Amino acid sequence: MNYSKKTPNSNYILVLEDSHSRRTIPLEESKYYLGRHSGNSIVIHSRQVSRRHATLIRKFNRKTNQDSFWILDGDLDGNKSQNGIFINGQKCLLHELKDGDLINFGCEVNASYHLVSTATISESFIAPDSKLPDQKAVVKLKPNLPQLSLNDPQQQSTFILESSSLKNGGNDDTFQEESYLDPVTELPNRILFNEYLSIAITNAQRHQNCVAILLIDIEHFSQVNDAFGYTMGDQILIAIAQRLKNCLRTGDIVARWGGDEFAILVPHIKELENLYKITQRIIKELKYPFDVQKQSQSLTTHLGVALYPKDGKNPKEILNYAETQLSYNKQLEVQNLPSQNSSLSSPELSQIEDRLCQALRAKELILYYQPQLNIITEKVEGMEALIRWNHPKYGLISPQQFLPWADKTELIIPLTRWILETACQQNKAWQNQKLPSVLVSVNLSLYQLYHPQLVDLIDEILTTTGLTPNCLELDITESSILKNSKLAYQTLMDIKKLGVSLCLDDFGIGYTAVSHLHQMPFDKIKLDVSVIKNIAETSENTALVSALIALGESFKMRVVAEGVETRQQLDALHNLHCEAMQGYRFSHPLPVKEATQFLTFHKTDLY
Repeated sequence: MNYSKKTPNSNYILVLEDSHSRRTIPLEESKYYLGRHSGNSIVIHSRQVSRRHATLIRKFNRKTNQDSFWILDGDLDGNKSQNGIFINGQKCLLHELKDGDLINFGCEVNASYHLVSTATISESFIAPDSKLPDQKAVVKLKPNLPQLSLNDPQQQSTFILESSSLKNGGNDDTFQEESYLDPVTELPNRILFNEYLSIAITNAQRHQNCVAILLIDIEHFSQVNDAFGYTMGDQILIAIAQRLKNCLRTGDIVARWGGDEFAILVPHIKELENLYKITQRIIKELKYPFDVQKQSQSLTTHLGVALYPKDGKNPKEILNYAETQLSYNKQLEVQNLPSQNSSLSSPELSQIEDRLCQALRAKELILYYQPQLNIITEKVEGMEALIRWNHPKYGLISPQQFLPWADKTELIIPLTRWILETACQQNKAWQNQKLPSVLVSVNLSLYQLYHPQLVDLIDEILTTTGLTPNCLELDITESSILKNSKLAYQTLMDIKKLGVSLCLDDFGIGYTAVSHLHQMPFDKIKLDVSVIKNIAETSENTALVSALIALGESFKMRVVAEGVETRQQLDALHNLHCEAMQGYRFSHPLPVKEATQFLTFHKTDLY
């Protein structure tokens, strides 16, 4: 076979780790036998490996003008290994190796395959403390042994193997492959997954890449077994495994972690956005119901995510972090999604995220409520929920100081849940106290609005708190809906179907949302503080506010003026027939006790 057209500076290496050493083996010959027998081209020092466990064969593709190696389970005489070979978590008989592929030999022996330059071999792959490969590790084989060619279908078909035609090696001193495979889903089990994770982190250290771990828990899966039987439960687990594999890229690995848990290894992460997309696909795939005995069965899942090196420097630390996140999210009944704009390695962001997580657990976060009044009826129409951080050292911290950071972390959904749940519970408590019925409004940031779990989260919280949907209002800014107007429209329509009121917040800043206003299902608009501030100073300012009020009314939306602080502003708005207002003129944001008193004894001289 002619290899003269091969890329000059391309070299293939196999990094092999067994009980004796970690070896870097240049693949310069056309064929290698791998196994524990001393006559193999590459000797693997493990009693768990078959005598002839695998074969590496170089082939050339004339279409791409490149050669590559294929790995074959067993030898060329049709003898299959006892424990099998696994490439990126998938058991296979024949596989074309690609740069970065992870190989497991059905035991604790692992390898990785790389396409590197000569300089890379010497500088990056040969660790100073690693033993050099034995001279016997690379030997010339007989020239009459065949090679595979993509352009020779007849020759290629020689190596299309069926498991029924393969003979077992009969090595009674090797472990059975079932000890590394889950018997139900045929996915790698926890033991094999840990082996792949170890290799992935070693490679990530060398290449300064990031590695991600996702642990997925299927909530109350035992109820499925109880209702439909274990046979049907196993079929659902198989279906879950297939859906998870469909979500992943080539080289990503999914494993059965436990009874109702799965684990995913993403060994090559360059941008967190890629991980964000993967988790979105997983959530979407598992959200669809499963058909069980002509019935539709929906499952609830929780995720725990960990990143190397941000969340740990070794496999144990990474797994512990992912398990902790999973446990925490199960307690909060949320999924754990990395935010699309998070930093992979920012120490400052990581510290803030940890501190916010502690604040959430320690109940340092509280809600204040600012009344919204109707100046005609002099009644309270609503209460806007505003988050505060009661820091043990720095006292009360405003949301502007920490919410922008929260948007960049994995805490965005736990925080959203806490805010919505707390606000809804408080409004329900006021109703139970027979206080005047009011809307409680909650602000949504851009990242909260576009989060794939938002609608389900709102629906769930309304159900669990028992709050009537029309007693909840969500405030969304102009800039948020303009980020992706099509997706924003669909999300708002889904929220509207729940019966929740929608308000366009900070209206009038850029006027860019006017063209979308008639399309979006808003019930209310809030005029921004900056618009109200100078309302009475010039006739132009007054005319602008008048036009904005008329615009809202023309779309049958209630208009609320925010940031009303002076009697002059109040009078100007009253003359423009704006009825609903909020601001320091009436009340500052109040803690729960004072907000309750405001609702109970509200008697204020508006004029």
